[in-house]
Amino acid sequence: MNKKKHYRWLYLLLVVLFSYFICKPSGGILSNRDFSQVVYARDKTVLRITLSDDDKYRLFCHINSTGTLIKEALLLKEDRFFYYHPGINPIAILRAISETYLGNSRIGGSTITMQLARLQYGLKTRSVYGKFKQMLYALYLELYYSKDEILEAYINLAPCGGNIEGFAAASLIYFEKELSEISLQEALFLSILPQKPSKYHPRKLEIPQELTDSRMRLFEQWQEEKGIKPNSDEITHSKMRLQTNYFIPFRAPHFTTSLLQRYKEQGRIYTTLNWKFQKLVNRLTQQYVQRNSSLGVQNAAVLLVDYKNNMEVVASLGSVDFFNPKIQGQVDGTRARRSPGSTLKPLLYALAMDQGIINPKSMLKDAPTSFSSYSPDNYEMDFKGPIKAWEALIHSRNVPAVWLASQVQSPNLYELIKELDLGELKHRNHYGLSLVLGTAEFSMRELVALYGIIANNGTFQKTNETYNLEGHENLPSHTSYLSPEASWLTKQILIKNPSPTSNSLLPFNNRFTSNNSQYPISYKTGTSIGFKDCWSIAIFGKYILAVWLGNFDGYGNPVFNGRKLAAPLLFEIAQNLMNSKDNLAAEEWLWMPPGIREIEVCAASGQLAHPHCERKLMTHFIPGKSSIQKCEICREIYVNTKTGYRSYTEGKGIQKEVFEFWPTDILKIFRAAGVPRKTPPIYDPHQKKTDKNQLIITTKGFAPQIISPMSRTEYLMSPSETVFNNLPLKATVDADVQEIYWFIDEQFIGRSNPQETQFWSLRPGIFQIGVIDDKGRTSSKTVKIGVAMN
Repeated sequence: MNKKKHYRWLYLLLVVLFSYFICKPSGGILSNRDFSQVVYARDKTVLRITLSDDDKYRLFCHINSTGTLIKEALLLKEDRFFYYHPGINPIAILRAISETYLGNSRIGGSTITMQLARLQYGLKTRSVYGKFKQMLYALYLELYYSKDEILEAYINLAPCGGNIEGFAAASLIYFEKELSEISLQEALFLSILPQKPSKYHPRKLEIPQELTDSRMRLFEQWQEEKGIKPNSDEITHSKMRLQTNYFIPFRAPHFTTSLLQRYKEQGRIYTTLNWKFQKLVNRLTQQYVQRNSSLGVQNAAVLLVDYKNNMEVVASLGSVDFFNPKIQGQVDGTRARRSPGSTLKPLLYALAMDQGIINPKSMLKDAPTSFSSYSPDNYEMDFKGPIKAWEALIHSRNVPAVWLASQVQSPNLYELIKELDLGELKHRNHYGLSLVLGTAEFSMRELVALYGIIANNGTFQKTNETYNLEGHENLPSHTSYLSPEASWLTKQILIKNPSPTSNSLLPFNNRFTSNNSQYPISYKTGTSIGFKDCWSIAIFGKYILAVWLGNFDGYGNPVFNGRKLAAPLLFEIAQNLMNSKDNLAAEEWLWMPPGIREIEVCAASGQLAHPHCERKLMTHFIPGKSSIQKCEICREIYVNTKTGYRSYTEGKGIQKEVFEFWPTDILKIFRAAGVPRKTPPIYDPHQKKTDKNQLIITTKGFAPQIISPMSRTEYLMSPSETVFNNLPLKATVDADVQEIYWFIDEQFIGRSNPQETQFWSLRPGIFQIGVIDDKGRTSSKTVKIGVAMN
C-alpha cells in the first residue's frame, strides 16, 4: 500500500508538472497587445501619439521607467499587500463580502492581479461565477509571472478614461509629462481613474469634485502611511482641482508621419527637432504665404538643419496646411523631388575651383555658345559678355555654368551626385551638360545634404532626424568630396549674393545684426523652368536653411522666382533664428584655411597678371590647384604713331601700347550694350613681314572657335528642299583678325569677314571643317551630314 501511495504522489506530481508546462504561456503578459508610438522633439516635447491597432492610446512603459510615485499610489489605493499574497487576498475578499451583503456599502476586494486578469482576459466579474473565474486567472498569472511583471502589465493596461489605457499614455495626454515626471497629486489622481474611469470624461478640462475628494482622501492616507505630519500648504493643494489638458498632439505632421512609417517597431522615437524653432518656422511661413496669397502663392516648405551637429534636422515644414486637400497639403515638400533650378551651381563652382579651372575672379564668357547640340540661354534671355566667376555664380548666369560643366572632370557634377546616391538620376546622356540648370529632380533634403558638403568643408552626410535609436546611426563620410579651400571660397562668393531687399545689383556682404554681433549668410536661389518651383538655400551660423515655394500639382506661376519670392522668406526666418536666445552661431567657416593664398590677377581676364596688365586685382588662390596661366587679354603691340597702323617691328615713330584683345563674340556684346572698347589697330598693309614676324604672331592670341556647325551633331539635308541645304559656317576669333578662311576636308571653300557667315552646300557624308584666321591660328571640327527621308 505504501508503494501505491508513493506512486500516486509521483503520478500527481507528474500531472502537475505536465499541466504546468502545457499551460505555460508562450510569451509575456503583454505580448498580444499592440501599443501606441510616441514621437518626441529634442526637448522631450511630445510631437505625436498614435492609436494602437484596437484604437487605444496605450503606451508601453517598463516597470523601471515608471518612477516611484505611481507605484506607491497604486499600492496604496489598490493593493497594499500586493507583494505578499498569491494573487488573491482572502481577508480583502471576506471584508468585501461582508460589506456588500451584510453592510450598506459596496467595496471591492480585487487585488491588482485580479484586476489585471479582468483586463487581460476580458472577464465579466459582477456575478459570483465571474468573480470566481477572475480569481482562478489571477492565480494562473501569479503562477507564471513575477510580481513586477504583473504590476508592469497593470500599469500599461489600466483604463484611464475614454480610449486611454495605461498610466504612461494618460500622463502624456492629461499632463504632457512622462510617467516618471508627474507630481504626487497627479500620481494619486491617475491611481483613482481605473476604479472610476466613467466618472471622468477625458475631454473635460476640470476634474469632477468626486474625483478630487477621492484624491484628497488618498493623500491623507499617503501622509499617514508615510508618517508625515499634515502641512497646511499641502492640504490646501490636495483640495484644489487639478487641471488636465487632454491634448492629443499632432505636431510637425509631415515630419512625424515619415518617421512613424520608417520605424514601425519603435515605441518611442526621439527626434532632433527643436520644437521652439519648429513653431517659429511654422508661424513665419504661414504668415508669409497668407500675405502673398493674392499673387497665387498657396504653399511652401522649409527645412532647417544643424550642419555642425551631425546634420540634425532642427525644423521641418512639409506644407503650410497638412489638412488642406486643395493644396495637396499632406505631400511632404521636404521629401518630394522637384526641379532644383540653379541651386546646384555652387557645387559645380566648388568643383571647378578644386580642379584649378577657375579662381573667384577668373573671367568667364557669357555669350551665345553651343555645346554640341545644346545652346543654353540665361534666365533674363541676355548675355553679359566677360564676367568674373563670382559674379557669374551669384547672378546665376547659365552659359558660364554650362561651360564649367563641360570642363570639370573626375568627378564631374553628375558623377559626384551619382556617387552620393542622391536623386533618381537617369543615364548621364539624358542630361548632358544641363544637369546644373535643374533638369534632374531632387528633394529638399538631398539639396541640403549637398550644401552640407560645402558647409562641412568637403565631407558628406545625409540629414539626421533621430537619436538614441540603435542601428540607425547616420555617421559622416570619411571621404572628402571637396577641399576645405574650395568649400571656403564658395561660401565667400555666396556671402556676396545681394539681399533680396537690395535695389542694387552690386554685391555686398550679407550680415545679420543680432545681440551686437554680425552673422554672415551665404545663400543661393533657384527657379525651375516654367516657374513651377522657386528655391532659396543658405548657410549661416551653424545652420543650413532651405525654402521652397510652388504648387505640388506642377502649376506654374511667374511670381515663383527664387530671388523675389523664396529669398525674402528665407531672410525673415534666418533673422528670427539668429535673434533667438537658443542660437549659438558657428563662425569657424569664416576662417580662411591655411591652404589659401592671395595673388594678383588681371582685372580684365582674371588670369595671373603680367607687366602689361594695367588694371590688377587681388584674389584668393589655391597653390597646386589654381591655374597659373598668365593673362591673354592684355597684350603689348607696336603702333605707328603717324599712321595708327599696327607694326610688325619697332623702329622710328613706333611705340609700344597695351590693348585688350577680346574675342569677336564678346566685342559684339560690348557694342550691343553700348560699352566702348578700344580695339587693336590692323597691321600696316604696306609693311612687309618676315617669317620670324609670322611665327611670333601665330603663337599669340586666341585661336578661332567654330560655333556653327555644332560638334557631335548630325545635320540632315532634304533633296526636295534645296533652299534649306546650306550649312552656315560661323566662328569667333581674336580681336586683331580681319579675315578668316574656311576649308572642307582641307579644300578651300571661301573667305569672309569675322562678323559674316559663310555658307556651304550640304552633301551626305562625314566632313572635317576647318577655319584659319589671317594670323595663321586654326581650329577644326567634324560634322556628319545625313539625308532626311521624305
